[in-house]
Amino acid sequence: MAPSLVPVDRAGLPSGGRAGAAVRYGRVYLWTVDPSHLLGGRVTAMVVPLLRLDQDGEGSGRLWGRYVRVRNDGVVNRPDPATGSARPILIGEAKPNAEGDFLFEPRGGGGPLDEATFRDPDSQAGYVEATHFGEVNTYFHLDRIAVYVDDLLRELGAPPLPRVTAVVAAHTAVAEAEDGIRDGVRRRDRWVPFQGGHYRLPSHRYTDAWEYRPVSPEGEIHLGPGRSTLRFGALAEAARGPYQHNASHNGAILYHEYGHHINRHTADFRANALRPPHLQSNRKIPMDEGTCDYWTAAMLGTPHIWAWHRRHDDQEVHPRSLTSSKTMADYDWGPGADPHLNGTIWASALWDLRTRLGESEPAGALKTDLLVLHTLRVLGKYGDPAPEAAADTIAGTRESFAAGLTALLRADEQLNGGRNRTAIVAAFARRGIEPAPSV
Repeated sequence: MAPSLVPVDRAGLPSGGRAGAAVRYGRVYLWTVDPSHLLGGRVTAMVVPLLRLDQDGEGSGRLWGRYVRVRNDGVVNRPDPATGSARPILIGEAKPNAEGDFLFEPRGGGGPLDEATFRDPDSQAGYVEATHFGEVNTYFHLDRIAVYVDDLLRELGAPPLPRVTAVVAAHTAVAEAEDGIRDGVRRRDRWVPFQGGHYRLPSHRYTDAWEYRPVSPEGEIHLGPGRSTLRFGALAEAARGPYQHNASHNGAILYHEYGHHINRHTADFRANALRPPHLQSNRKIPMDEGTCDYWTAAMLGTPHIWAWHRRHDDQEVHPRSLTSSKTMADYDWGPGADPHLNGTIWASALWDLRTRLGESEPAGALKTDLLVLHTLRVLGKYGDPAPEAAADTIAGTRESFAAGLTALLRADEQLNGGRNRTAIVAAFARRGIEPAPSV
């Protein structure tokens, strides 16, 4: 299982109180698994320790730590005293209070700022505080999955992942990046804020929002402020009302996007290690998206990974739930196919395996996570090792589900002497996935 979340006492502070002056606390959303609930769990705002924060140097007093650095790209319009016209102002990073803690309220995710030049002060203040809450929430959840994966890598004798940069309130569409072009997403005749999250590497082209700031060659997670209102899901339930679709408030999105960071530096599906650092590929394949959904389910302890922000009940189950019955007969081979939806087939097969091993042996779920991580490392060795081999050609050897299953079987042989082969083959055969004859 993934590491348990921090227990919190009635005062809202972690049980046992402060462990020392160096410990910093922050208010975040915690997910509690509850099989009796239609959503599979509940979201609650809690105060928890923020571990592994930098204590010295330029990271001191910021949401910078061993595994993640958080940046706030949020922008609001304020009147220019000289002209009275709109002037975009950076919100800036969250600052700790006098005790050194980061205690902000979620404020229902904030609110849209793209519909008017100026907002009333209360509305704007709520939006600003919501972005700061998002920074803290982002740090906590990304640090949590990062330290879990780091422990697994250490057990495998593998090197750690590089630290990731996470950008909250990315691509707001408030500020003009170039003449007539805003840093946002173009929808028909207007610019709108980015919604959801994406994992970005430096490239010569991008889908949806363009990148006007340099992107770290080791990868960045960008989290949009959102442009729609959620009326279903655990966030709306926690707020007892509508919720702005703010990606930095959503633990499931955070875990999914960090999954891409895991994949980039292990399986490296697009063979980006062989490309120039500033010309990497951001294209996501189904196995990449499906593995990210698997990591999300593993961290939350539920297959219903969209329950934070979507309806999930007797009448409606999201198509990307890992309880999906989809098989390769449902795979969309069209050129415009959604890799997330195709990836559900792979993710569900992995989840089936995790469930079976979790029921049949002690620490079976943890062992499955270790096996999946080693599988990604095995996949990262696929392809022609010659220096002149083309990155696109090598990437092609790593992208099929058959190649992934072959890597999974090899990983099980290396870690467990092939003890789980029968369970692995059965879980994937139910989805119509067979191993590749050779790679």
